[in-house]
Amino acid sequence: MGNPLISALKPIFYFAEARLQANGGVVYAVADGRRQQRSDLAFRYFSWRKLINFLRVEVALRFGFSRLGGTPYEWEIDTTNICQLKCPLCHTGLGTINREKGVMHYDVFTRTVDQIKNHAVWLTLYSWGEPFLNKRIHDMVSYAHDNGIATIISSNLNKPLREEEAEKIIKSGLDTMIISLDGITQEVYEIYRVNGHLDRVLDNIRLLARKKAELGYSTPYLEWQFIVMRQNEHQIEGARELAKELGVDSIIFKKVDFPHGEDNNATAQKWLPQNTPEYLRGNAFDKPYKETGTRCWRLWRTAVVNWDGGLAPCCYLTDKADDFGDVNVDSVQEIKNNSNYVTSRALFKKGTMPDHKTGCLMCPVYTETAAGVARGPVKFMTEQQPMVLATAATNNGSNGNGLRGDPKTALDATVPLTRKGIIGSNGSNGDGVVTAGVLPIASAGPKTNGVHSTPVGEVVPLKTPLTTDEKVVNRR
Repeated sequence: MGNPLISALKPIFYFAEARLQANGGVVYAVADGRRQQRSDLAFRYFSWRKLINFLRVEVALRFGFSRLGGTPYEWEIDTTNICQLKCPLCHTGLGTINREKGVMHYDVFTRTVDQIKNHAVWLTLYSWGEPFLNKRIHDMVSYAHDNGIATIISSNLNKPLREEEAEKIIKSGLDTMIISLDGITQEVYEIYRVNGHLDRVLDNIRLLARKKAELGYSTPYLEWQFIVMRQNEHQIEGARELAKELGVDSIIFKKVDFPHGEDNNATAQKWLPQNTPEYLRGNAFDKPYKETGTRCWRLWRTAVVNWDGGLAPCCYLTDKADDFGDVNVDSVQEIKNNSNYVTSRALFKKGTMPDHKTGCLMCPVYTETAAGVARGPVKFMTEQQPMVLATAATNNGSNGNGLRGDPKTALDATVPLTRKGIIGSNGSNGDGVVTAGVLPIASAGPKTNGVHSTPVGEVVPLKTPLTTDEKVVNRR
């Protein structure tokens, strides 16, 4: 690093973050065993502009501002969501992601990098797929590196690498390569890495380590990630010895992370180690990166761009329907404070009520906070259902509500009420839930079950004027 000022800033940064920040500092949101390497990586690409942006984001997180003055600085770009393995604790392996399979176009990647290069501290080029299945992965890494962004890849290394491919990825400027390898024999390895081939992985590691030495490169930093599970915990010491032989820079023994939303104790018992308690969490299903607490730091610090351009605040929101925006349509600056982001950040404030559904509403990171517990379940109607009023025609062709009617037959007046929000005590749905879509209307008669019955032909008055798309439309 070589800059004494930056070296002096590091301990101040660590102390201030740990003491002042919600849920602890950003360093404590990094997995055990990686904190020093990741912090060194961040300072390697230090710039004053990035520091100022970092401080703006951290202040907004600390005080829970719904609108973000800075720009998220931890970025994840999923260059493909295709993977050749079927790992049973991965949403991709389980087939539970509702998003089409594909590979990110290079232009989508470069447009995104152009928008985040002055803010991004780390860029991970993976999420739900194997990055080496994107044929231009080395070009993507190189582009990000040339724009001053630290780059990290996580790979199962099951695709056989040719020497020229290994050279390309080394020369691209890739900073860190995480190698997912959870066993030192094929029989153990394939229990979790279903369809995986241990011999290919080991050959690829040896090739990368050899090429680094031949080319005189210190990067990428080769980090072997070994998830400690029931079937492999007896191989920990053997893995340490193999790591020395292979020439990797470090080996990280990681606790099991269960899929987001998983809470089945039988599943936990199947995979959790039995004889190495140091690799167990107090609660097996706790989130690993300290998202829980006062508020979820991911809504301020991070953003994920999927292969198709869909942008979400974190990798827990896997489905296309849960995207907060799309970089093919809007800029990063427009998305970061759109209604989805602002609504989701406000969830962590007591006394507020969301006016529409976002993927964060069902996330335990939110529901287990004090604000989530106080607010309780928030229900929305999933589909807009137009309210239909049967109207009797009058002699002058009017239906009695100022709408034109057919003088010969009774027509329906369709009232598409699209305002999203809380239906209060007048026009309440009776259970106090948030309703997005339709004002409840019953047949003629008195109020029953919290629903105001409405005489045929009468339009229910609203407290506020209808917007253009909410106006009563006569269906002819």
